Amino acid sequence: MEEQIRLEHLFRPIKIKTMELKNRIVMPPMGTLMASEDGSPSDRLIDYYEARARGGAGLIIVEDTVVHHLAAFGMGEIGLASMYDDRFIPGWKRFTDRMHAAGAKVSVELWHIGRQAPAMGGEGPPWGPSPLPCPCRYCQDMPRVMTIADIEEMIECFAQATRRAREAGFDAVEICGAHGYLIAEFMSAYSNRRTDRYGGDLHSRMRFALEILQASRSKVGADFPITFRFSADERVPGGLNLDESLAVAPLLVAAGADGLHISTGVYINAETYIVAPMSVPKGLNIYAAEQIKKAVDVPIIAVGKLNDPLMADQVIAQGKADLVAIGRGLYADPELPNKVAAGHFEDIRWCTGCLQECIHALMTVYTTRCQVNPEVGRERQMAIAPAAKSKRLLVVGGGPAGMEAARVAALKGHDVTLYEKETELGGQFRIASIPPAKQEIIPFIKYQARQLYKSGVKVVLGQEANASTVDELKPEVVVVATGSKHLIPDIPGTDGENVVTAQDVLTFMVRTGPRVVMAGGGMVGCETADLLASYGRDVTIVEMLPEIASDVAPGPRFFLLQRLAEQKVKVVTSATIQRIVSDGVVVSRDGREETIGGMDTIVLAMGAVSVNELAKEIEGKVSEVHVIGDAQSPAKATEAIAAGAQVGRSI
Repeated sequence: MEEQIRLEHLFRPIKIKTMELKNRIVMPPMGTLMASEDGSPSDRLIDYYEARARGGAGLIIVEDTVVHHLAAFGMGEIGLASMYDDRFIPGWKRFTDRMHAAGAKVSVELWHIGRQAPAMGGEGPPWGPSPLPCPCRYCQDMPRVMTIADIEEMIECFAQATRRAREAGFDAVEICGAHGYLIAEFMSAYSNRRTDRYGGDLHSRMRFALEILQASRSKVGADFPITFRFSADERVPGGLNLDESLAVAPLLVAAGADGLHISTGVYINAETYIVAPMSVPKGLNIYAAEQIKKAVDVPIIAVGKLNDPLMADQVIAQGKADLVAIGRGLYADPELPNKVAAGHFEDIRWCTGCLQECIHALMTVYTTRCQVNPEVGRERQMAIAPAAKSKRLLVVGGGPAGMEAARVAALKGHDVTLYEKETELGGQFRIASIPPAKQEIIPFIKYQARQLYKSGVKVVLGQEANASTVDELKPEVVVVATGSKHLIPDIPGTDGENVVTAQDVLTFMVRTGPRVVMAGGGMVGCETADLLASYGRDVTIVEMLPEIASDVAPGPRFFLLQRLAEQKVKVVTSATIQRIVSDGVVVSRDGREETIGGMDTIVLAMGAVSVNELAKEIEGKVSEVHVIGDAQSPAKATEAIAAGAQVGRSI
């Protein structure tokens, strides 16, 4: 039996003004775009938050909620939560009633996007303090410079939204002065070049934020809790820094803030530090929260990769913060607080820090998903119900797709057996955890494996299932999740003794020579190059596209390219390999052939092909056969896990 861990500090009650919280775990505001088109809370949004409320978080802070009808630059139709009119009060009252019934206190982040509005049309240009467009690639439109009248109007908008939130039953509000949004733009010399009373020295730049706090306080009285979120270090030249933040924190408290929520960053580093990938160490903002806590006497919320409960507990124990915000960890597992409270760490479905869906998809296609939790945004529809009839299932393949299908099917009451030809579970996802900075995948694989055993799945390792296995077990349903293998391209020389695959390298089946050509500069090729370079190999990546790692989300890609550069990995782009020779490759660039020679090993990372022969072998033997994951079509783990979740529920 595994030892249960009890945390002393994370589950102590705490008060923010008059609001008493049952524990120190905060769900921070994270955009989902799940609201209705008019900005009111949809059933989908309520279901999403209700799952996290039932999961045990002490305080839930609802995502960025619009205070002005033009604040979203025409984005209202894509699901931005709104609080800019009294007509929203009844819908939010229904929302807060559900959250309270589920056992959580609930706040709402009041927000104006400012100049960081995506360039997508709408009702005029974005608003900002100065004629400086945001340098972020998502939003580079020139903002409309706010007049004094605009500023006064916006202050009143925040104040009225605070009143509405209280009337709608929220236990608190949070004013968003973080991450380069409108209030932050006024606070920072990075974005504020005004010469009137709202710009210039630090106190003048703070005036907008302070007047918003004062006006909001005047609408709700002395006892209603108001917190203020800000980036204590914007991590850009000329941006708000920690020294300045230490000076302004007491001013925020004096103006009416009952707690401070300490983050870092602006949009230009949104996918590197605001939402940090697995390359970034956990607890990246603790240094800032700890210093701010010394400057004020109100509760401090720390945020930033704090989903490891042991670390979160120590942050509080050591007095570095009073509460910890767990964001993506609650995306991945809404029940994380309850599991931690019970000491069931092994049952946590861990966030991998991939950022492919929770932030990159949100920023590009305005869709919220989670790589490891397909239920995000579909909590009601994907509730697991018992099957009408228990069936015998054979799942072939212990990668993420097969394990998810087996887990869900077993929870539905089916008799499930899973075969995996390797001696370890995880499939391609296990191999993906081997390169540098990818180790946060491992806890999720362990979670999946643990759930198989807990749900009663019979797991057979080190044995390949075939048609004879099907004849012997006589399953009523077979799920083929046999994954993929590296594509061997039709290029002369691929059968040479100096040619290996990236999978051979990542699983340490081969030892390369000191000088390596990586044939393929996608995610697999670049991560394999990263591993080889860390072992001292001289690596040259050859990629046919104009850029390498183009299939990697921006945050992880930034740090991957940084490591490759630091390790002096050479990159040849827009080059097509024509043939492999004894000491290198011949490539075509700009219509001319050139040789990259003096190499010892050629590593192929040029794509994958499905492995699904079993489906053909058992055709006619089993009435119901599902081919999922890479076996159906090579893709990313997100698609594999989602496919497993879907097919498991369909049986």
